[in-house]
Parts: sequence; C-alpha cells; structure tokens
Amino acid sequence: MAIKLSDRLIEAMPWLDGTANAMHKAFEPVLGQDKPRAVRDALYGVWLGHPLHSAVITLPIGFWTSTMVFDVVGEKRAADLSLNLGIITALGAAATGAAQWQDSVNWEKPRRLGALHASLNTVSTVLYAGSALLRRRDRRGAGIALSVAGLGVNGFSAWLGGELAYDHAIGVDRTAFEKSIPEWTDLLADGDLPERTPKRVEADGVPVLLFRQAGKVSAISATCTHLGGPLDEGKIEGDTVTCPWHGSVFCLSDGKLLHGPATMPEPGFEVRVQDGRIAVRRA
Repeated sequence: MAIKLSDRLIEAMPWLDGTANAMHKAFEPVLGQDKPRAVRDALYGVWLGHPLHSAVITLPIGFWTSTMVFDVVGEKRAADLSLNLGIITALGAAATGAAQWQDSVNWEKPRRLGALHASLNTVSTVLYAGSALLRRRDRRGAGIALSVAGLGVNGFSAWLGGELAYDHAIGVDRTAFEKSIPEWTDLLADGDLPERTPKRVEADGVPVLLFRQAGKVSAISATCTHLGGPLDEGKIEGDTVTCPWHGSVFCLSDGKLLHGPATMPEPGFEVRVQDGRIAVRRA
C-alpha cells in the first residue's frame, strides 16, 4: 500500500507532538475558547465568510517570489522592498494560521503536520530576515543565497499546508458535500418536537437540526461547518446554538454564523408543517 510523503514525515517525527503541545499552550492566552471573541473571529475570517489564512498566505509567497524575480533582473531596490514586505505579511499569515490550526490539536496527523508547517515557515522567515540583514551590509550575494533557500523551504511548507487543507479538510466547510433535498421530505410528527428542544433527524441521509421557538419550526444542518461537531448536542441560548466541540455560534432560525472558529454559515432548510407532520427541503 502506498504511503503519502506527508504521512511518512509525521510518522518519523513523533517529537512534533511536543512542538504542537508547546505551540498550543503558547496560543491559548489569545486563542483559547474562554478568551474574548473579537480577536479570534477576526483571525478566523468570520467577517470575510471564508478562512482568512488561505487569503493572507498569498502575500508573503507572492512578495518572496517577486524578490527572486527582481534579483534575477537586477532590480535591487524592488527586491529588497518585496523581501521586507514578505517578512511583514508572514507575521499575519502565522497569526491566522495559528487560529485555524489551534482547534485541531487533538487530531494526531493535523496536529503534527501543522507543527511541522509552522516550524518550516519560521525557518523560512528567519532565512529571509538574515537575507535582509546581509543585503543591508552590502553582502548581496550571500543575501540572495539565503533568500533562495528561504523560498525553497517556504515552498515545501506551502505544500504541507495544502495537505492540511485538501487531505485533512482543515478550513473546509464540513457540510459542503451534503446532498441537496429538492423535494419535501417527511421527518416526524409535529407533536414530537417540543418547544425549545433541539432534535436531530435525518432527511434522506442528511443530518438536520430541528428547533421550535414560539411555535415556529426552523431547520439547519446538524453538522458544524467548522470540524463537523454535532450541533444538536450544543448549548441553546435564545435563538442560537453553540457547537459543543469548539464553540462556533450559529443562529437557529437561518443558520447565520455569529462567532467562529467556523467561517461559513450553516445550510438552512425550508420547513413545512402540514397535516400534523414536519417536512423539509433544500435546493
């Protein structure tokens, strides 16, 4: 059986668990679930409706690639400027990446991959910082050599980041592949849904969270868009549900995302109460 390179790496590096635990502990004062939500929501990308990290990482990669191009054509000032901008934006990429990774610490492979990814990014940034210092001291050749090495390390680390996203679904909407339910699908008797008591049911294999408030029935996906937590086990407050796994908060009436770490809303369903039965559909 073929074993992926990323799996071989993390299996050969059990010490990454210690690195991951140290990282998690260092991030906890800012990114812990009991900390103020404003900073965390900003870093997650709640305001963007999309994971912020995947947008921010294009900046240092783009700037540092430009540095190499400018070095090749002899544009020294442009090369130095793009190098320094890459270092600055790498800090933002690190902060948003930490926020996105923090809640996966209990999963062995994402935990180790994230720790390796972050470690390599740190090495890359240090190499570029060294390059900037050498350039200022008129040791341009050595500075260029360090920046080329930094780009190589950064490129490999970016590949590992892709493994986190595409192989382990970190930052991926966990409801993205739920099937559409275009036809009205009967779920249960109207009398089986008490007031303000969430109930998990299935509509053609899709988990649905039903909730009745002031007589009105609403329905959203029962799977948290963040990492797939069961929303039916979450805490109900007013018209909201809090995911029991990582604390994302959604509106029960329409699935609107209120707080991260999720960055995408919950899919909602149309609800029909007719002849004493509750049915839903979703295009």
